Amino acid sequence: MIHPNPPTTALPFVDDAFVAAHLTVPAVRESIARAFASLAAGTAQIQARTRIECGAFRLSAMGAVWLDEGLAAVKTYGTVAGRFDFVCNLFDTATGRPLATVQGNEITRFRTPALSVHAVSRLATGRRVLALFGTGVQGAAHLDALMAEQPFDEVRVAGMGDISGFCAAAAQRWQRPVHAMAADAAVDGADVIVTATRSKTPVFDGSRLKPGATVIAVGTSLPTGSELDDATLARAARLIVEWKPQSLAEAGEVVTGLAHGVLPPERIVDLVELGAADARWRQSDSEIVVFKSVGVGLTDLAAAALVWKAWQAQHGGA
Repeated sequence: MIHPNPPTTALPFVDDAFVAAHLTVPAVRESIARAFASLAAGTAQIQARTRIECGAFRLSAMGAVWLDEGLAAVKTYGTVAGRFDFVCNLFDTATGRPLATVQGNEITRFRTPALSVHAVSRLATGRRVLALFGTGVQGAAHLDALMAEQPFDEVRVAGMGDISGFCAAAAQRWQRPVHAMAADAAVDGADVIVTATRSKTPVFDGSRLKPGATVIAVGTSLPTGSELDDATLARAARLIVEWKPQSLAEAGEVVTGLAHGVLPPERIVDLVELGAADARWRQSDSEIVVFKSVGVGLTDLAAAALVWKAWQAQHGGA
């Protein structure tokens, strides 16, 4: 079959090395904020994640359209034994034609902490103590992103196995105390708690959260697992998600909280509802607020848009 509009050149493949060299957390954070403003205005749309499984393999896809940038994207990824590999296909919304394939591992590494930094900037009532659960790719990325934006006085890390090397390297990098601690000790008195683990069960006791604490949960996007316990969800004055149509179905913390009757629906709000630049993310400094991220296609597109601009600049607008 002859394609009605055959491409004149091969589509560019933008690899992770290029992505990593041309993204920064502040730039991605700003792009995400603009993308969600477009979503609230109706000039962007999100395609919710879909998953299929066959044997030991899972295939997932999620996407978005952003008319203000003239771009659309679909990120797909395979999962085997808990390991992921991402690729993002970009399209021109004016012509519908594909523009490029962008390797998506670095996009994912940047966009998740960029959104978390944005949430912490709107929610944190103090910057004295950060408690971090998880020392993998996202745990490390969140630590560096949050410390670069405005360093905490102290970081407490709860992780699996020997994490002394992780803590020592972080302490050297940021010239701040970074200590390995048990979960309860890490949470006690912490201003911000970040959970970036693969745990499907709660990683700390929510009764130990101090008033005014901010909890950022990013570890799981499956409805069958939750990093947060009922005590955390019951004490949360508000639980903020990216986009309700996806989060209400996917976020295990939301699904569990609703099913257990500890998280009333009226406490759940998404970034579309908080779209105004002056919207209050918390009502008082004494509230405990949870931000739950599952990852949506619009945040991937917000990062990919920056990568595409950098690619065009380097390749003469090709």
